[in-house]
Amino acid sequence: MKEGEIYEKAKGYFESESFPLPKSVFREFYSQLIKLSGFGLGGIFVLSGKKAGARAAVYLKKLVGENLTQDDTKTCIIAALQAYNQKVIEFNLEDNFALIKIDNSIFADGITSKKPVCLPLGGSLAGMMETFMGGSFEPKEIECKACGGQYCVFEIKRKS
Repeated sequence: MKEGEIYEKAKGYFESESFPLPKSVFREFYSQLIKLSGFGLGGIFVLSGKKAGARAAVYLKKLVGENLTQDDTKTCIIAALQAYNQKVIEFNLEDNFALIKIDNSIFADGITSKKPVCLPLGGSLAGMMETFMGGSFEPKEIECKACGGQYCVFEIKRKS
């Protein structure tokens, strides 16, 4: 399947699984949740993201096939991100590690924070990698626009 076809299928999936919500409403809601994340919500955000990412990856695997190469995996993850208007600036993928740099993170957009806020997005990336590549992956946001970074940058590492 060609990249354009993967993107169109991913976009169709996310459109069918989403609902319209004004960005300002989401921003206010999410910024309030982030303020509470010091009370243990961070892990819930990552876990929820992982489940959502795994669900999207299962759907994409049905479209593309079960035996994906690393290039196929990368194409599927980029297509999923683009379907939600997340601009991928850099994506380095290896067997046990990925470095993903994203501009326009829906979670950091319009939010100022002392700590990274894109926990669900990192979880989603890890969940997709787990489904596509097998094993268990942990996300870490090493740079966040909400903290003044130029981009939101994630390290996704395979757990040993």
